[in-house]
Amino acid sequence: MVKFQFELHVYRLVIANMRVNNAKRVDEVRRLDKNIDKALLSGVSFKTLQLRTSKTAMGLFMRPYIEGVSSFMEGFRIRKLVTESEVESIVIKAQAEENWRPGLKDAECFLACSPSGIFVGEVNEKPIGCILITKYSEDFGYVGSYIVWKEFRGKGYGFAMYSAALDRVKVKTTAGCALLEREKMYHKIGARGHFYGGRYDFHIPTSMSCLSETSTDESVSMNVQCFNKVNKEALFAYDSHVFGLPRHAFLNKWLYVSGSHSLVAIDDDGAVVGYVTARPTYVKEDGYRIGPLFADSSSIAEKLLKALFEILLQQEEAPPTICMDSFTEEAQVLARKLQGRKLVEMVYMTTSGTLPSGYFDKWFGHTSVEMG
Repeated sequence: MVKFQFELHVYRLVIANMRVNNAKRVDEVRRLDKNIDKALLSGVSFKTLQLRTSKTAMGLFMRPYIEGVSSFMEGFRIRKLVTESEVESIVIKAQAEENWRPGLKDAECFLACSPSGIFVGEVNEKPIGCILITKYSEDFGYVGSYIVWKEFRGKGYGFAMYSAALDRVKVKTTAGCALLEREKMYHKIGARGHFYGGRYDFHIPTSMSCLSETSTDESVSMNVQCFNKVNKEALFAYDSHVFGLPRHAFLNKWLYVSGSHSLVAIDDDGAVVGYVTARPTYVKEDGYRIGPLFADSSSIAEKLLKALFEILLQQEEAPPTICMDSFTEEAQVLARKLQGRKLVEMVYMTTSGTLPSGYFDKWFGHTSVEMG
């Protein structure tokens, strides 16, 4: 037997390359890949992994991949971001350059929800990519803001960054939203698609006229209130119920962002049956982003949007456009009804092949493709 020792994220990348390029040796790849999973489950804290295998397997099968990976990994590291200024200058700036329309105060919201899961990939101490992993529980995390600078793409840095971040955050299953054109790339890490939708851009006056013409279901008895007039515990409980997991620290930032608007639908019994938040974008000309739009029915979702649009149109500088990410079929029916223009095709994916808990039929607007 021969022993090899190298950085954990390098090992992940080696195994991934072997899995993709050695279909005929899939059993051997699976056996090697289990080494790291066993080590992680043992709860032992370590920076490197010692792998023992036969000289034949290592020399003829694995060594070429280690050498190939090592050639570009020199000078690469992943570092946690802990300050709002760094998150804004690296992550938010990268999102804006990719035309993702980040929110004006997303940096502080990201830190509130994921204080230990925001990373930058660096080569020779210069940023070349970023990734955000929000850990909602031991079983579930959400991957977002997964960006590699254009000149460094196609070289393996993205997967190395992804693997290193997962090794630090440690969750059993991850979810994320990907561009449809990149779906097959994520199949290589075991992710599978569930909902196929995208980002919709709405011209507010046009969408408002659509709501007026079709009118919302008058049989739905409810009223819309500003979120700060509603019992906060009841609102948070509704969000946890629909989203599937509690995220109170995040909401305590998200709902109070300067310039944002959050409205809550209350039924005749005083129960929360939906809510919507719209936040101003980092680039002022991009207007606003909606998220979440959770509602017990499409009629309630329409009433929330109508109330939101009325508020926005009354502003001194009314934004002409607003965007929303919609994935479920019912959510996209609503987007089309309001004459939303689809900007990009996206897919909601998970690595376990199963959906996390939550009531996806009530997701009319995704909270954030960066955080879930």
